[in-house]
Amino acid sequence: MGIRHCGSVLLLAALIWGCGGGSGVGPEELLKQEQKLRDRLPIDWGNYNNGDYDGAIDFFTSTLEKAETYEGPDAILNEIKSEAHNGIGWAFFRKQNLEAASSAFQQATTLNRRNADAWVGYAGVALARRLFNDAIQYAIQALSVESEYVSSFRTDDAERQMGHDNFDTRHVRMILAESYFQLGRYSALDRPDPSNASAQLRMVDEDFTFRDPGQLLQEMSLLSIELQTEQGSGF
Repeated sequence: MGIRHCGSVLLLAALIWGCGGGSGVGPEELLKQEQKLRDRLPIDWGNYNNGDYDGAIDFFTSTLEKAETYEGPDAILNEIKSEAHNGIGWAFFRKQNLEAASSAFQQATTLNRRNADAWVGYAGVALARRLFNDAIQYAIQALSVESEYVSSFRTDDAERQMGHDNFDTRHVRMILAESYFQLGRYSALDRPDPSNASAQLRMVDEDFTFRDPGQLLQEMSLLSIELQTEQGSGF
């Protein structure tokens, strides 16, 4: 075994650095790369919040392109890319391009399954596409990650602002209620709690009592209007 052989046990440094085992970039440089990428995301969301959805898509796409130059751990890269795809998804959702939004949210949730905001968007798109079982699955996943979801107060670990819109857990519950209703799961008499529309509605309005599907639909409609009025937006 020659000392110039890259796999030599006598040359651990060569094994790590000389055989493609590392990027050759020091930790300080990797941190700078990461910070620059993460600093882009609040700016991207700023375009979205200004109502410039086409501009937001361009900005988030540029961040994705910049992310391809990042030489650090895949876990960090995937988290950043997930957030960029998430922003693209919400922008396409606002543009009512449901197919493009669904594709973006799919990528976001694949890259980072703990991106609750992306799961919420994915659930909203699925509901709009009348894919009720998918909407239920994605909404439940969102709540399992973040039970007290509030889209407008989103920040990362360094307190970078990435909030948008005015959605919260109540909207997610209404996605579930609407989806269960469309599937004919009206109350606990039909299916065990909480897999029915009435149970989800009671989590938003504790005073609700199920009488019949017509009354349930009316109460869901009234509550949806109330949430839209209060929040200034809605699915």
